Amino acid sequence: MLWLFLSVGLYAFNNVLWKLFLKGEHPLHIISRRAIFTVAFAFGAAWVTQVNLIDFILHPNSIYVFIASLFGVLGLVLMVTFLKSGSLVQMSFYSLLGTGIAACYTYLFREESLTTKAILGSALMSIGYLVFCFNDRHKAQKEKALFKQHLLLIGMTLSFSVSLLIQWESLKIFPPLAIICTQESTVLITTSLLGIFFNPAENSRNSESQSTLKMALMAVVVFAGIFAGTIGLKTADPFLASVAGFAVPVLTVIFGGIVFRDRMDVLHWVSLVLMIVGGICLL
Repeated sequence: MLWLFLSVGLYAFNNVLWKLFLKGEHPLHIISRRAIFTVAFAFGAAWVTQVNLIDFILHPNSIYVFIASLFGVLGLVLMVTFLKSGSLVQMSFYSLLGTGIAACYTYLFREESLTTKAILGSALMSIGYLVFCFNDRHKAQKEKALFKQHLLLIGMTLSFSVSLLIQWESLKIFPPLAIICTQESTVLITTSLLGIFFNPAENSRNSESQSTLKMALMAVVVFAGIFAGTIGLKTADPFLASVAGFAVPVLTVIFGGIVFRDRMDVLHWVSLVLMIVGGICLL
């Protein structure tokens, strides 16, 4: 669990860095440049620890790791695209929904017994999310951009959840660093190709040296978070990891309020409390 809690803090800090460094940057550019560093860290760590990547590649089940990585890339692109104009508070509520998805997987496919407490937790999380949507419904009707943001967040949540569940199953077979190398390589290759084909017109407003330093800092933080989270997943089920991840959206809300002065009204707080209590009931 200590690895998971370390991962929680690093991921929350990483969310703040994404929002902070996205100004003047195109999402595909910032993701691909950051991935250069994370790929170097991942393969360097794999070489030092003597992980046999050839055996991993030749294993027939390695294709599932690649599929999980593609879902991870999709979730990351959707998240960063949202953060260009959206708030960390909004993203935090959808991060909590990932817990509900992991819970459904645990109870429906892992043959866990469905208890009254689990049903109550699921109901509270659903009610909390509906309160959040109800609170934003008028804004979404008036502002088409807000409705688009909700769609981006739904896609992000589903993509990250699928990636998490496949990776958890894969950790029973493969070493964590082999999965991380695949994930970060997929991020780099996919976003670089998309950047070439779409040729986004938006250019960086930062100097090359500033941009490189920022990407290096993000890479260190996110690689440490991925590594800690992957090690934590190896000793815990995805639901337990997701519950530990409750702290990510909560810390993100706190950091967003401190750094970006994001504000939450009464219904937002009610929704957040309902979803957290619901997740605790699902333990």
